[in-house]
Amino acid sequence: MRSDRAGNLVVRRVLLTIWALVPAVTFGWGAPFTFTYAAIRLRSARLGVMAALYGVVAVVSFFLVGVTNSDTAWQGNVGTAMALVEAGVATAHAFVLRARLLRLPSLDQEALDDATSRIRLRERARHVVATNPGLANELRIGRPDLPRQFDDGGLIDANHAPLSVLESVPGITSEIGDQIVAVRDGIGGFDSLDDLSITLNLPPQALDHAADFLVFLR
Repeated sequence: MRSDRAGNLVVRRVLLTIWALVPAVTFGWGAPFTFTYAAIRLRSARLGVMAALYGVVAVVSFFLVGVTNSDTAWQGNVGTAMALVEAGVATAHAFVLRARLLRLPSLDQEALDDATSRIRLRERARHVVATNPGLANELRIGRPDLPRQFDDGGLIDANHAPLSVLESVPGITSEIGDQIVAVRDGIGGFDSLDDLSITLNLPPQALDHAADFLVFLR
């Protein structure tokens, strides 16, 4: 495990070094893309503005460099100077940001951390449903279709959520969703996943993927 992490860190260092060199190897014209990535990863509006400014300089310098008329050759020289300055400044700036980016978790780790956090939120919300249904209803657990502030980790209330929401649950097809809505309205709702499966006469394991997301509030 440690060797894998060390290997991943080496790869990240190499990739971020290449990323930081993009402005230099592209004559400064790749700087906007370099800093757009940094702005997204670091969630920085200021870096977004910097990416836009680098973009303006890149476009202007590219246009000026393209001037070939002998009477306006000075414009090409100005464009070349602008591109060289941008390449140097942006590369130095990128290497400063590289250190910050290296301290961030990898995208894979971020995804794992986010998934783990969502599971914990669902566990907390299920505890509320089990111990205090009234509070669960007040918090609108399982009702992403309604305005609310409580984060339940993505739980869906099979007894009240509209069809469009039910169909977003893994394993619930439009056909099963239609059945759930039609039957629950006639019997007043389901008590559990087993109750739902038996009532709808679904095959075994049909809702295995949905089990992590469904709750049953009365």
